[in-house]
Amino acid sequence: MEKLTDFSFSGPLGTIECIVEPNRSRRDAVLIMAHGFRGSREGGGRAAGVAYQAACCCDVVRFNFTGTRILSQQVEELRAVIDEVFRRRPQCEIYLLGRSLGGAAAIVTAGQDKRVRRLLLWAAPNDLRFTFRYVMGAADYARLDAGETLFFDDERGRCELTPDFLTDFDKHDLTAILSAWDGRPVLLLHCLGDEVVLARQAQRNAELLGAAGSLHLFPGGDHSFSDYSVKAGALIAAWLAQEQGKSLTGRRR
Repeated sequence: MEKLTDFSFSGPLGTIECIVEPNRSRRDAVLIMAHGFRGSREGGGRAAGVAYQAACCCDVVRFNFTGTRILSQQVEELRAVIDEVFRRRPQCEIYLLGRSLGGAAAIVTAGQDKRVRRLLLWAAPNDLRFTFRYVMGAADYARLDAGETLFFDDERGRCELTPDFLTDFDKHDLTAILSAWDGRPVLLLHCLGDEVVLARQAQRNAELLGAAGSLHLFPGGDHSFSDYSVKAGALIAAWLAQEQGKSLTGRRR
């Protein structure tokens, strides 16, 4: 098994730089992490810790989406990372972990790509338009929905939101994707106190997945898992180890 190390490649929107947390097991598997809206591969400093915890079962790849792009372009970039990982490790198992809006990108990508064997959803939405209306407020959402471009500043700098950011959501029916899910295992993690993506969205996702979904709700907390990232990382590592054990047992039979 070829060792996977940090790598860069030419993606659909430019160069994508990937950081790899090396696998501490013999399993030929790679977990790719997709960050949320206005987030980054660092995840406020918590993503590296989660990656280290998950690396007990697989290599873990973190990367940045190219700026604030529409969901379709994030899916395109996520698919390009999968392709590049497979180019380097053609026999590996692929897992996806999507945080918040990255969770939506992971749902869409996994729904289209059966190479993804496991899906992990971290504070992931079910209804994208509802989520952004709730977060932005009715007035700003209405302006964007009416065709106006919005600008705002945050810790990552200037952000421009164009109307196609919303209209692109309509191309991706998350409910339909999860309703037609083919049974691949999915772990859903959510905080009951999430102030951005309400916990009932995770509950709805779990309902749609049925037996394929395993939902864990943390009491209180927030959208960033500020108090729960270590516990969530431990749960992810345990779940991956358990699922890998099931796969191994199934092959022996």
